[in-house]
Amino acid sequence: MKINAEKFQEPLLKIAQKVDNNNVLQAIKNAFVSSIPFTVVGSFSNLIRMQIDAFFGDTGWGQVVSKLFSNINQATLGMVALLIVYSTAYNYAKVIQQKEPEANINPLLATLLAFAAYFVMVPNNVNFSDSSADVIQGFANNFFGYEGMFTGLIVGLIAVYLYSILAKKKIAIRLPGNVPPNVFDSFFSLIPVSIVLMVFSIIRVIIEAFDFNSLMSLISQFFVQPLTSVGTGLPAIIVVILLQQVLWFLGLHGFNIVWGVVSALWLPIFLENVAKFAETQSFVDISIAPNTMTNVYAMIGGSGSTFGLILAILLFTPKHYTGKEVAKLSFIPGLFGINEPIIFGFPIVLNPIMFIPFVFVPVINAVIAYVVTKIGWVVPLVVLNSGNEPIFISTWILGAFKLSPVVLTAVLVVLDTLLYAPFVRMNMKAQEESLIS
Repeated sequence: MKINAEKFQEPLLKIAQKVDNNNVLQAIKNAFVSSIPFTVVGSFSNLIRMQIDAFFGDTGWGQVVSKLFSNINQATLGMVALLIVYSTAYNYAKVIQQKEPEANINPLLATLLAFAAYFVMVPNNVNFSDSSADVIQGFANNFFGYEGMFTGLIVGLIAVYLYSILAKKKIAIRLPGNVPPNVFDSFFSLIPVSIVLMVFSIIRVIIEAFDFNSLMSLISQFFVQPLTSVGTGLPAIIVVILLQQVLWFLGLHGFNIVWGVVSALWLPIFLENVAKFAETQSFVDISIAPNTMTNVYAMIGGSGSTFGLILAILLFTPKHYTGKEVAKLSFIPGLFGINEPIIFGFPIVLNPIMFIPFVFVPVINAVIAYVVTKIGWVVPLVVLNSGNEPIFISTWILGAFKLSPVVLTAVLVVLDTLLYAPFVRMNMKAQEESLIS
């Protein structure tokens, strides 16, 4: 049966065009693109730090060099939520300024307002998650890293939107026309800024009244609640992967959120296998640990199994395609399972064309890996490794230095590359058409 590729492409391209024409989604996309330099630098710094820790961590100079790269990683990926707050607010304010000049919005002031609004929503207590612990003044790091990205995105958009509404209605202090522009903008914004910050403060009080310690906790709770009754078989593996990938697509760090819930159920199975193999040196009666399906075979190169995406871009796109440079930068980190450069640089987040492969390629990988492991073609993964090795070496170690996991990984990489290829071509076509229009 012949498949009509045009019919398949047409609805996805239409969705992509609607995303490009939507002010909010365009601002979000531009915000993630703006974060590329920081995520790339942070990823490379983290990669270098991991290798130094693995091979030279017990030496004095190794610890010093590791600290140098750790500082850079903390200032980039460790602060990515703040970068998203700033870049989302600024890009959204710029869109409003261009399309609604009557709003009289100042992008810089709107961005600073969003920044302040985010800190209104963050508990000023390092021990915020433990109500019985002593109050330690300060902000917990998880509000600044990946866990806070989605919250930052929402706060940034809402703060700028409310500011634009108030500015458009001219709910502001009026000054004579001969006042310098910078002074005018500052006084003009006094009332809108006060109202917006008060709105967020009220929201925080309401959230805390319902026994949530933060907006981030509330959002995470609604996403992860279905996971509390998850099992350990293939259906559970598929559910976990789907939830993890959808969260990533929305800008949340799916792995951190989902694994935090299922690790209590799944990690003991893997550790039991590790202990059993260490004692018997035999794969007999070793069960399939679900975490190895989701964290290893389903996510080759990182969440979404994006190493296949990188290869698809490098192999199936022309030299002039801008995504090729992103793929080249992402190749080495991708080998080590670090895929922030490709996720934010391509981008994948909120890219409707990439939704299907990003969510379902890992599911296909997991199903194949589960079946071939179940029937005995591939040995189970039974070694607790550091996780710092390149993808093929990692599966070789995890499989007790057997080749079958490496062969399976190679087959899945080829499959992933072929599955991603048509969507890469569609994404390239959509980008070209948006530039023409």
